[in-house]
Amino acid sequence: MSILGLKFEELQEKFGAEFFNICFSENERVLRAVGGTLQDFFNGFDALLEHIRTSFGRQVTSESPSFLCKELPEGNLMLHYFHPHQIVGFAMMGMVKAAARKIYQLDVEVEQIVNDKLCSEDLNPGNCSCLTFIIKECENAKITKALPLGTSQSPSDLRISINTFCRAFPFHLMFDPSMLVLQLGEGLRKQLKCEVHKTLKFQDCFEIVSPKIAAVFERVLLRLSTPFVIRTKLEASGSENKDKAKEELFSMSSMM
Repeated sequence: MSILGLKFEELQEKFGAEFFNICFSENERVLRAVGGTLQDFFNGFDALLEHIRTSFGRQVTSESPSFLCKELPEGNLMLHYFHPHQIVGFAMMGMVKAAARKIYQLDVEVEQIVNDKLCSEDLNPGNCSCLTFIIKECENAKITKALPLGTSQSPSDLRISINTFCRAFPFHLMFDPSMLVLQLGEGLRKQLKCEVHKTLKFQDCFEIVSPKIAAVFERVLLRLSTPFVIRTKLEASGSENKDKAKEELFSMSSMM
């Protein structure tokens, strides 16, 4: 690298930034719509990749690249890139910085770390099945989304009445952190053929077809920007056919 006068890390970052800039110049509207925050952007990227694969007639496999971005207690972000493409993996640090700057007007620092649970000690991080990055804010940048003031605390102060909501969304469902179903639209209730006041657990009635995650509340929260496909279970619906429904899941704090 002495010919260019750059350190390897600087070249890697500049390559990633240029790689993202090319993608951004051709797909700006799409990339700006992926998520409202940097965390949402990466958690919503799987849906974009799935759409691209579907457009080209490709199927999602267990080895398909995938992203997962978590908020850490101190406010930083941890980004996992599973089954990374060699070139994209090399460019990731520069791409993250460029995405934060161009889409969210944020200056961030990105550090690649070795994930001991996914990589053995004798493996280079670039050869692992997962690359992990810590994204830190610079100065007073805010990379996570604060809850808006005046959010609802109980059904009595909802911005929309429960009856109106149920009429507007007959195929909706709501569940709490323990995955107990709190509310079902009439369409889903008829599909399940369940009693009005019967207590239901999500796992007893539905299974998640896509994305491939366990039906755990914390896992669902990490995929709020991803379209979900759920399927009613045979024993719950009493039907010989399994009916699929595509759902968009929201955290209630973002709706109230």
